[in-house]
Amino acid sequence: MKHSTKRGSAEEQVRSTGSVLLQEIRRPGGFFLALVVGGTLSYTRRFESVANYIPFIVPYLVSVLTRSVVRLKGRRREMLLDLPAYRRDPAFIMDCEGRIVASAGETEALFAREGIDHLDQLLQGPEECSAGSALLGDNRDKPDYPFYSPVTNRWYSVQLRGDRRESDWLVWLDDVTERVHLEERKDALREFTHRLQHELLERETGHSDDTRLAQLLLSEGYQAVMLARLDAPGDGPVPGGNASAHGTVYTADGASHGPVTIAAGAEAPIMRSRREGRAIWDDARSWASRSEFERTYPVLPDVAAILGSPVLNFANYHSGDVSIIAFNKAGRLNSGDIAILESAADTAVTAFSLLDLARRADRRFIQSIHGVCAAAEYSDELTGGHIWRVNDYSRHIAETLGLDPLQCEELGTVAALHDIGKVAIPHLIKLERSLTGDEREEMQMHTIYGTQIVDRMRITSGESDPRLQMASEIALHHHQHWNGTGYPGLIADDGTMIAPRSRDIATYRRLRPAREQEIPLPALIVSLADKYDALRSCRQYKPAFSHKKVRDLLARDDRSGLVGAEVFGSEVFQAFMDTHRELERIFQEGQTEVLCDSEMKP
Repeated sequence: MKHSTKRGSAEEQVRSTGSVLLQEIRRPGGFFLALVVGGTLSYTRRFESVANYIPFIVPYLVSVLTRSVVRLKGRRREMLLDLPAYRRDPAFIMDCEGRIVASAGETEALFAREGIDHLDQLLQGPEECSAGSALLGDNRDKPDYPFYSPVTNRWYSVQLRGDRRESDWLVWLDDVTERVHLEERKDALREFTHRLQHELLERETGHSDDTRLAQLLLSEGYQAVMLARLDAPGDGPVPGGNASAHGTVYTADGASHGPVTIAAGAEAPIMRSRREGRAIWDDARSWASRSEFERTYPVLPDVAAILGSPVLNFANYHSGDVSIIAFNKAGRLNSGDIAILESAADTAVTAFSLLDLARRADRRFIQSIHGVCAAAEYSDELTGGHIWRVNDYSRHIAETLGLDPLQCEELGTVAALHDIGKVAIPHLIKLERSLTGDEREEMQMHTIYGTQIVDRMRITSGESDPRLQMASEIALHHHQHWNGTGYPGLIADDGTMIAPRSRDIATYRRLRPAREQEIPLPALIVSLADKYDALRSCRQYKPAFSHKKVRDLLARDDRSGLVGAEVFGSEVFQAFMDTHRELERIFQEGQTEVLCDSEMKP
C-alpha cells in the first residue's frame, strides 16, 4: 500500500512538472523575445546560418526550464499568499505608525466601504491608549486581550508578524467574539454563584432566590423565563415526572407573573426535560411548519398570554424540584446556552438547598435562645418582656452606628442573653426590697454566671459560633463603664484580662474593671439598652420613669454625676441621642407589664 501511494505521488509530480513546463513553453512572449534578439544579431552577420539562432534559443529554453522549476516549487506558497484575500476576518499590512498600506480581497472591500486607512479606525484599544499604541508601543509583548471593532461589532485577537527595525507589519485578526461572550456569561454565572455563597455564609434571607436565578437567565438575552416548583413527587418513571407544579414567569422588563399552575401530566414543555431526564431545546425555524412545532411543544395559555408573541425557541432544564424554561433568546440557541442554563440551575438549586438548611439551623438557634431566655423570664417575673425589648433597642442602636447588617441582626438576637446569669441567683431576683451591700455584690456576679452559662452552651455545641461568642462577651461586660467604674473586675495589674472561670467573689475583688477599648462594642450597646429599659420600667426599689427623665439620667446620672459618654463611650451615647425617639416607640409598643401607680407620664 505504501509503495502504491509513493508511486501515485511520483506520477502526479511528473504530470505537474510537465504541465508547468508546457505552460512556460507556450508563453508567446518568450518566443518573441528570442526571435527579435536572435534576428537582430543574425542580421548584423547577414544570415550566415540558421545555426546562429541556436545560441539565443538555448538560453531561452534554459530560462523556461528554470522558471518552470521555480513556479513548481512555489505553486503552493503562492496559494498561501493568496489566502488573506479570501479571509472573512481582516488581514492587511500596516506601517510602524499604524497606517494601512496594503490589503486585498474582502478586507480591501471592507476598508474601502468604511473609509478605513488606519488601525485605530478599525480597532479600539484599552481605555488608557489607542490600538496602535497597544500593539506597536514600547511594550514588546503583544497584548493577549481581545480588541473590539466598532466597524464589524466583533472582538478580535490580533496577530502580528514583523520586525521593529522594519517599516511594515503583517496583521491578521482572529474573530474571538463567541469566546468573549462566553467569558462574560461565565463571569455572570460566577458572580451569581459567589453571591449565593455570600448569602449562605452571611445567612441573608431578604431576596427571592428564584428572582435572582431568573434575572441571571434573562441577562442571557431571553424574552421570558418561567421557574416552577413541584407540588409533590409524581408517579412517573422519572421522579416528579408526573407531578403538578406552580410557577412564576419573569419577563425582560423586570415584571413577574404568577402563580401559573401546571397540571400533573401536562404536555407543556417546561416539564419535558424532567420526563425525558435531559435538557430540551428547540427552534421553530428548524421545523417545516409552525403548527407542527406548536403541536409538539404546546405552551400553557397563561404563559402564551404573558409572552404576547409566538415562541421562536426555548430551552428547558430541571434540577431538584425546580423546572426552568427560557423563551425566545435573541438569535439561535446553541450548546453554550444550554451549558449556562444547566450550570446556573444546578448551582442555584444546590445553594438554595444549603440556604434552606442554614435558615432552619438559624431558626433552631433562635428557638434555643428563646428557650433559655424564657427560663430567665420565669425566674424574673418583674422584668418580663425587658429582655426582648433590649433585643430591639440594641439592634436599632447598632444600625444607627452603621454596623454590618449581619452583626446588627446577630446582636438583635443574642442581646436577650445579657441577664441569663440571673437564673443562678433567683433568691435575690424576687426580693421585694433594696439589696444590702453584700447582696448587691452577689447580684453583680450574674455577669460571671451569665458568661459561664453561655460558654457551656458553646462547648456543648461542639463548634465555634460567633453569635454565642458575642453573647458571652455581652453577658460578661454589659455592666462595664467606659471610664472603668463598672463591674466585674477582670483586669490584672499587668493589663491582661483573666478568664472568668471562678465563682468566688473574692477572685474579682482583686481586679479592676475593664475600660474604654477593653470593652467590646456590642456590650456597650446592650449596656445602654439595658439601662434605658430598666429606668423606664417599674421595679420593687424604684418607680417607672418617663422617656424624658430617662434621657436626662442617661445624659447625666444625678447620683454618680457621670455623663453618658463616660459610661457608654461617646459614639454609643451619641447614637442613642440620635435615635432615642425610636427607643421610646419600641418601649411603648412592647409594654405588657403592669405599670406602677407612681409611674410618671411621658
